Amino acid sequence: MIFLNKFRDILKQPLPLNLNIVKNIIGSITFGAFVFFFLTIFKPFGLQVLSGKVLIIVTSGYGLVTTGYLIIHSFIMVTILHEKGWTVGKEILNTLIIIAMIGLCNYLYHSIYYSQTFILMKLIEFQFETLVVSFLPVSLITLLRQNILLKRHINEAEEINRKANWKFSDDRNDKIVVISAQNPRNDFSCNCNDILFFHALDNYVVIHFIKDSNYIKEIIRTTLKKAKDDLNEYPNFFHCHKSFIVNLDKVIKVSGNAQGLKLHFDHINEIIPVSRQLHQEFRHIFGIN
Repeated sequence: MIFLNKFRDILKQPLPLNLNIVKNIIGSITFGAFVFFFLTIFKPFGLQVLSGKVLIIVTSGYGLVTTGYLIIHSFIMVTILHEKGWTVGKEILNTLIIIAMIGLCNYLYHSIYYSQTFILMKLIEFQFETLVVSFLPVSLITLLRQNILLKRHINEAEEINRKANWKFSDDRNDKIVVISAQNPRNDFSCNCNDILFFHALDNYVVIHFIKDSNYIKEIIRTTLKKAKDDLNEYPNFFHCHKSFIVNLDKVIKVSGNAQGLKLHFDHINEIIPVSRQLHQEFRHIFGIN
């Protein structure tokens, strides 16, 4: 029972999710090319009876089918998934689904190319064997990746916390910040020192701030890009994520998990991520290369 609980906890650990469609397409093409060259060179699964042009045509088909499915899978992931809730367990399941679907697509291609009758039981047997063989290496690779990323980001967070004095503002700290709304009558103004962070929400920006010791959220119709332009003269604001701009003076500590660095604030429990694209820039703020 203790082992099952521990295993369940491991499966719930956060993990990065690659939703960059360009990188996914490049990876899909690369893996499809690998399948083509592997099958052409080593000729497994009865391909040894083929040679020359026929072999190239058949193995090219397997490679194209693999690439095609991976690209479709990538678009589906980008459309319906979010990294915030991505975990080790979901990564393992997603990888096994990819393996199973590639197997299915290639089995269908094989049946069509050779004009063979589609036999459901053979497909089920093939898929079962594939998933049984794949489960252990997929799980081990995923857990190893999660452990490496977790340790790396925890160490980075600890180093930042040691070096940080969390004082980035100057004499402008007590000035009033004005964030322009689409309608000028709805412009937001607040003491710079009271603002915690800005959160993009569709065509709106949610401003999180402290007023008279109370935590308040105010929504204005604008974009995070326009808000960033209004904050250019304030060095304590950092665009840490495509959806967030934070007041570094209000960050009390940095933590890390496998997905990256996380920013913590006083007064609230909400934790703000630092995106992987801005990871290095955030490190450089603290003199960490």
